[in-house]
Amino acid sequence: MHCEILIAWLGIFIFFPGVLNAQLNDTTSQKLVALRDKFISEIKSFGFNPGLPPPKIVLDNPRSFGNYDRAENVLHTADWKTLPAEAKGRFESLARQMGQGAMPEDIFEKGVHQWIFIHELGHWWRACQHQTALPYDEEMAANRIVTAFWREQDSSFMNFELSVFKGLIAHIPSPVPAGQSKRDFLNSNYNKLPGGPAYTWFQSEMIVDAYNEKPLLTFKQAIAHSGN
Repeated sequence: MHCEILIAWLGIFIFFPGVLNAQLNDTTSQKLVALRDKFISEIKSFGFNPGLPPPKIVLDNPRSFGNYDRAENVLHTADWKTLPAEAKGRFESLARQMGQGAMPEDIFEKGVHQWIFIHELGHWWRACQHQTALPYDEEMAANRIVTAFWREQDSSFMNFELSVFKGLIAHIPSPVPAGQSKRDFLNSNYNKLPGGPAYTWFQSEMIVDAYNEKPLLTFKQAIAHSGN
């Protein structure tokens, strides 16, 4: 599944474990592996046993900045060092819009290697449970998981991201035609949207909706129900 979250204006392959020896000390891969393993450790602490091994991590700059491949059990993500200039320019533009000393690489790390990465692990967990859905409900499920995870792990980060998503909704016009539901439009157009502002709008809408749902889901509850 694809997910682009922080792109308002919007190849290196690294496997770990099993990474090439030359990459063993790569800081980015180490951080991603640590976050992946923390996510899985939390799940196991609840008494759940994943039905798949931890996904391999590949830094190959997917157009959506994150993509979990069920068939290969691989989580694709982006790498700032090899990110194309056009994509870097988008983060630079967003940093200028945010002001207050915001740094493009920091925005990238927060949005891609923290938020989107956990979102894609939500898709991995659903694959562990053999759960599938049409695009809207699949993405909403992953957003419930990532929202519950960060609400408990780092509330200040969650609040920062929430403010970003609300800002995106305010500045990106809704792509949904009058008279059509969000669910129907996304299900019909899903493959066309990743990489563009319409998908950013959808993800932001779903995250804000997930955050505001009552009763609040704990991370354990989100995992128990696979985000449904």
